[in-house]
Amino acid sequence: MATLKLESKARTLESLRGKAKRSQVNPLTVFTVQEWQTNPDAVLAKVAVYFDCRIVIVRSSSLSEDSQTQSLAGAFLSVANVYKDDRVQLRKAIESVIASYESVNPKDEFFVQEQVQDIRCSGVIFTRDIDTLAPYYVINYDESGSFDSVTSGAGDKLKTYVRMRSSPNPVKVPMLAKLLTAVQEIEELFGSDALDIEFAITDQAINILQTRPIAAGQRKIDVPDSMLETLLTKVRKKAAKLTASHPGLCGKCGMYSVMTDWNPAEIVGIRPRRLSLSLYKELITDSIWAHQRHAYGYRDLRGYPLLLSFLGQPYIDVRVSVNSFIPRMLDPKLADKLADYYVERLANHPTDHDKLEFKIVYSCYYLNVAEKLKELCKYGFSELEIDRIKYALLDLTNGVISAKSGLYLEDLEKVKKLPVRYDEILSSDLSTIEKIYWLIQDCKRYGTLPFAGLARAGFIAMQFLHSLVDLKIISPSDFQAYMNSLNTVAKQLSSDTHAYANGELSREVMLQKYGHLRPGTYDILSPSYSEQFDTYLGSIQASSNESHTAHFEFSPEQKNLIQEKLIENGLKVGTDELLAFIKAGIEGREYSKFMFTRSLSQVLIQLEQLGQRNGVTREEMSFVDIQTVLNLYADLTHEHVREELARDSQINRKASTIASVVRLPQLITNDHDVYDFFVGEVEANFITQGAVTEIIVLEESLLSADLQNKIVFIRSADPGYDWVFSRKIGGLVTMYGGANSHMAIRCAELQIPAVIGCGEKNFADWSKKRMLTIDCRNKLVKSAH
Repeated sequence: MATLKLESKARTLESLRGKAKRSQVNPLTVFTVQEWQTNPDAVLAKVAVYFDCRIVIVRSSSLSEDSQTQSLAGAFLSVANVYKDDRVQLRKAIESVIASYESVNPKDEFFVQEQVQDIRCSGVIFTRDIDTLAPYYVINYDESGSFDSVTSGAGDKLKTYVRMRSSPNPVKVPMLAKLLTAVQEIEELFGSDALDIEFAITDQAINILQTRPIAAGQRKIDVPDSMLETLLTKVRKKAAKLTASHPGLCGKCGMYSVMTDWNPAEIVGIRPRRLSLSLYKELITDSIWAHQRHAYGYRDLRGYPLLLSFLGQPYIDVRVSVNSFIPRMLDPKLADKLADYYVERLANHPTDHDKLEFKIVYSCYYLNVAEKLKELCKYGFSELEIDRIKYALLDLTNGVISAKSGLYLEDLEKVKKLPVRYDEILSSDLSTIEKIYWLIQDCKRYGTLPFAGLARAGFIAMQFLHSLVDLKIISPSDFQAYMNSLNTVAKQLSSDTHAYANGELSREVMLQKYGHLRPGTYDILSPSYSEQFDTYLGSIQASSNESHTAHFEFSPEQKNLIQEKLIENGLKVGTDELLAFIKAGIEGREYSKFMFTRSLSQVLIQLEQLGQRNGVTREEMSFVDIQTVLNLYADLTHEHVREELARDSQINRKASTIASVVRLPQLITNDHDVYDFFVGEVEANFITQGAVTEIIVLEESLLSADLQNKIVFIRSADPGYDWVFSRKIGGLVTMYGGANSHMAIRCAELQIPAVIGCGEKNFADWSKKRMLTIDCRNKLVKSAH
């Protein structure tokens, strides 16, 4: 069978029509712009007699569309619901389509096609990953009945299904199974497995609306498909062990998540470089996290790493995590039952995997926890078992919040030692390697360990506050007023920034206090405030400080109600002591994080200096495992430091490149998930593997603002917004849109870092910031100020 040729949009569909047996192309007739300009009446007449149907769609087929270097997907107009016999409507539709071409070439085409009716599902399928050309089918689809909600970016209920081409699993949705069979036939007909296919599915058929090559450009990552298959086999074998029992761990099975505990996806990203990931493991998730929880009264998980790396992608071991939230005074049998409940509950509510402690796990006592615990009755827990859980949580929480011996008090004191040790190390004659070693040791002992404790105290504090709202002791507005009364580091930064802009604080004071901050806390490549002060803080105009700290006091009536509830629940603190704990917990969490990141930032500075002295660049150092550096302190070998650093960097860089083609789900519940999965409902689409840190420009200001290098925010970016690309924007964020939408494709082609379809909440939150860092490779968005 002769291979079909990928030509213009219209000609490609013409060649496919009648050849494909597992899909169909509706009747169409093609015209050139020259034909229309020469004799429009003849074109209108031909359309009237060509189609048996009444309703047609007029579609673009510019010569600039669908090339190997750019698809211009959705860049030009299509006009639907046109009556073929209505010459006025048809003429207007054709002229509108031609007018959408940036520069009209007489040889440009347009075509009229029978419109697909009664659509059940429509969307776009890439037969390879758009960013890396790795062998994945990526299907972005919508079941609203619209034919262009995916390509236009207007849909707000899009679904994305990712499937390894050689997946051994049955396709999860029968409708998609039929689509994949049809697409595989089209791949054979065109002799290409790198296609971008637009489709619409009805009860009768799979309709192909467009077939074009993926505009690959320079994006292909040179990793053989066979290597990817081998890598996924390794991950599958690891995931298969989820159902195995483990000595010392409660629960029959587990799962892996990128966000469930200590949220690595948020902190270091989905694909962090080796230095970032190894620092995070060293400072928190290898052992510090477990020591803190054991000290606070939970089960002993010391020795169990919380974070596992699958081909460089960080995952939380959920079974280990839920074990660490169980009070150690619970007997093993009940603890085992509780662990099974937590894991099963998350498996049934996978969108809660980033909200485990808020929606599934009971990790502390608060004023209405007894009512919440009744939920366990529905899952086979007896009243006696629930009471035992309740009293275990009560005992644990009393130990944390005690005004005299509360564990958080010791952590607050520990943090105070960190700046003293920091100054001693920096002022010493220690070598760079020695400084790195001891900065990290002290950061763990006096920084991340007490921070982990204060983060736990802060969580408990928030649970108490929310319970006060639930019990109507305070109102939601009281809650907000109270939060606004707290003096957190973030408040201080905002206040000091305005003071600096008004000339009330010097640059030197700002640098001394905040210079260590950087958007990527663990990322050596992320410039600190000291390095780019003007970018982060220096361009703010003088104004009044709108984020002042308000005063709030609980009323005598509220305090009395709180006291009654404390006595009723057996909590061993008074109202004033509880409120002191809440304040100290929330403020202490922020303060301790601020302090330990100062040490961490200095570690990154010292690492850069170590690299410079040995001819290893900052970029190369980002791939060095921190353990390699720490071993240099205690293990003197025959090799030169330069050789050890360069070798480790080279090995890890290669591993990072290979791992960059691997796509894995946010939540792995079994070994089948490794090969095909649905993208989580709240997961945005990150386009390109680039990064940008810049000021944001909102949709309302696009026309009046300087957009060059800025991050542009647009709620629903249809092709009419293409002009923004001519302004050399630095990044794009949209509220709606899918991985295969017009804007996603355009950003991929132009290599503009973008977050497409971030959802209403993220859009609202991020649009309030002045500056953001978008790191697409790590699927990470952070406020840069």
